[in-house]
Amino acid sequence: MKYKQYGSPFTRKLWTDLDHILLVYVGSAAEFALVEENHWLFYTDKLPSAPLNRLISTFVWNRKVMMTTEADAVTLAKTIRSFHDQVESERAREEGGHPHISNQAFKAVGAMLIEYALLAEAYLEQRELGAEEKEAYYQDQRGFFEAMGISNMEASYEKFHLAREKEMPETLRVNPHTQDLFDSYKRDLGCFRTWLLRHFMAWFVPEYVRETLGLKKAAWFKILYRLYPRVHGGLGAKIVHRMLLPPRVLKGLTAK
Repeated sequence: MKYKQYGSPFTRKLWTDLDHILLVYVGSAAEFALVEENHWLFYTDKLPSAPLNRLISTFVWNRKVMMTTEADAVTLAKTIRSFHDQVESERAREEGGHPHISNQAFKAVGAMLIEYALLAEAYLEQRELGAEEKEAYYQDQRGFFEAMGISNMEASYEKFHLAREKEMPETLRVNPHTQDLFDSYKRDLGCFRTWLLRHFMAWFVPEYVRETLGLKKAAWFKILYRLYPRVHGGLGAKIVHRMLLPPRVLKGLTAK
């Protein structure tokens, strides 16, 4: 019996390409620093202490989803949620009370995975995405997030995008851990890579995120920003990967 593979071909394209994953992570690294509940990261210390290891983990898990059946994808979603539930229980035992990662926090992360993957595709392919592509991708992600137990996802991409535009000023703000996260990026990436990361973020993330983080668009970087899609998928991209990613990270992201 042949089982149906999870997701649309468009979704699988986005989540099995290294550059797409890197761009989702770049955008999310910027935006998550503005999410109020980012303090959970500092309880686990997994992202603050080693951001690049978290990138590898994200890529590996999403590649698993895109290479599995619909039934197994649901199982993976529940497994991921169980990891978060375990963290909540551990924190409750250590600190007391009833610490809980809110549905809104889960939705915020989901929104990043949706929007930055679509922005990455538009950037790398240098084209406007069609409504059908956006909707197919959104419904695939929505199904996975709902399997994780995330509720109140909008019924369509159009409604989701409108709600996101409206809610960004309410949910994304500079908070006590915003600078702490950027400091952690710098420790793991080094000064030069962090400098490039901030320049790229300034051109890639939505205007509200850029302005709130105080990222400046450097005119000279615009040339490099426009050049990269031309080398995407070729030898030039591989050279850039080797320059910008530490060997352990490149190995983790390209392992079969």
